[in-house]
Amino acid sequence: MHIADIPGGNLGATGVVGSGIPTSVGIALALQMRRSDHVLLSFFGDGAANLGEFHESLNMAAIWKLPVVFICENNQYGMSGPAAKMTSVKPLSVRSAAYGMPGETVDGNDVLAVYRAVQTAVEHARAGGGPSLIENVTYRWRGHSKSDRNVYRTQEEIEGMETSLSH
Repeated sequence: MHIADIPGGNLGATGVVGSGIPTSVGIALALQMRRSDHVLLSFFGDGAANLGEFHESLNMAAIWKLPVVFICENNQYGMSGPAAKMTSVKPLSVRSAAYGMPGETVDGNDVLAVYRAVQTAVEHARAGGGPSLIENVTYRWRGHSKSDRNVYRTQEEIEGMETSLSH
């Protein structure tokens, strides 16, 4: 989380949930102003999709047709409970409609599906179409952090997911 490789194009992240989303909009604006063909990929989790920064950033990126792809890792759990109890809409990608941008939900465990969705969104942005939102649905196997005792789900649920994804 706290790494960066500026020459390699990884601009880093912070530990503050959702804080990278508005930063991504600022960087995408700079790319647009420089007439760069680069497209910024902004990664965040499902919990961040419930913050004001998420909504404000998607709105601004859509208004200015910025070259940014918002990529949400929906691992189905926030810090302290199921994401399904923390949001009123499913899938999260439908929120893109509120900002007039394309949105897509893909199986986050299928690397080729993720690649195709991101490739389409990048091509859309490069063509001047502006931002997109991609939701990668996956599963979080452990607690949110070492301090998370993971008491909000059962071992049976975890084992059931292991079985269903291994087939």
